[in-house]
Amino acid sequence: MPRCLLVIGIVSLLSAGATVGAQNRESALAALTKLPAAERQVRLVEGAKKESGLVWYSSTTAEDALALTKKFHEQHPSIQINHFRSSSEKLLERILAESRANAFKADIVSLPELELSIMIKRKLLLRYQGAENSFYPPESKDPRGYWTGLYTSAWVPAYNTKMVTKDGAPKTYRDLLNPKWKGGIAMDNEPYNWYVVSLRYLESRDGKEAAADYMKKLAAQQMQWRKGHSLIGQLMSAGEFPLAAELQVHTVERAKATGAPIDWSVLDGVIPISKVGAAVTSTGANVYTSALFYDFLLSRPGMETIRASRRIPTRPDVTAPYLKPYKLLPFDQQVMDDFDKYVTLFRDTFKPAQ
Repeated sequence: MPRCLLVIGIVSLLSAGATVGAQNRESALAALTKLPAAERQVRLVEGAKKESGLVWYSSTTAEDALALTKKFHEQHPSIQINHFRSSSEKLLERILAESRANAFKADIVSLPELELSIMIKRKLLLRYQGAENSFYPPESKDPRGYWTGLYTSAWVPAYNTKMVTKDGAPKTYRDLLNPKWKGGIAMDNEPYNWYVVSLRYLESRDGKEAAADYMKKLAAQQMQWRKGHSLIGQLMSAGEFPLAAELQVHTVERAKATGAPIDWSVLDGVIPISKVGAAVTSTGANVYTSALFYDFLLSRPGMETIRASRRIPTRPDVTAPYLKPYKLLPFDQQVMDDFDKYVTLFRDTFKPAQ
């Protein structure tokens, strides 16, 4: 047999095996959803005892993941959780590279909805209706059943309160173009969620040409490029720059709670948001442990642990007050097919440091 045909045959067999495995895991999850709550919990715990633990990939901070792990271990101390953390962009790159090499072994992921949508397209996630899903409104979860939101990321400008007064902080998108901020605005190297939502909002309000012109003028403000919003918050608190264009609300609130001289404002009364959701993978070996941990994350104790970190839970009965006065701009699922175009547009416009 020619070598190329042999390789194709082997790859086809491996792919078929992976598909069958995923179908079996999804069938097991579907069967669990039909059980009464108490029986489902017993079945999950019994099944998890026979598995090897849990591999969890997430873009949350190591500190927040540790808090969730400790809370989970209060109920299930014998289950080992192996957590791998990276930025959402780098983590997705790793996941896709591992899947191409048939080496993606994570059981559960928690990532922004953009990355989760890409994983759905690559058939890397399974549908699972968790025990707590009924507590969540439709807008907080994938309509096809692949993931449920854990918390909301809300993108706002932030400022050093020793360098900028509350009245002097930006209140409109146009305020960011003030010449006094030139060279003094920090931005993450890969703020794609913020960029897409903000650009589309400006397009709907002012037209595409005006929105593109605004982003070019903002880029001309000579951004202070840094990698990681936590780092940006720390450096701004230390006085390295007065302003950040797009920090997450929880990052600012967490720093404020420690006494850091930092606060946030809102542009034009609107806040770009995106959701970070949890999902069970199609490749993980520990299906019962995955479902058990997924249910914990969405439970009230899980959500209260998330809220304690100053994040904004998606569960309606575990609320955080930060966003209530403002209009929220959700991530538009329609941009998924064109997302590479938006990434290229951002890079061409801003030319971020790598």
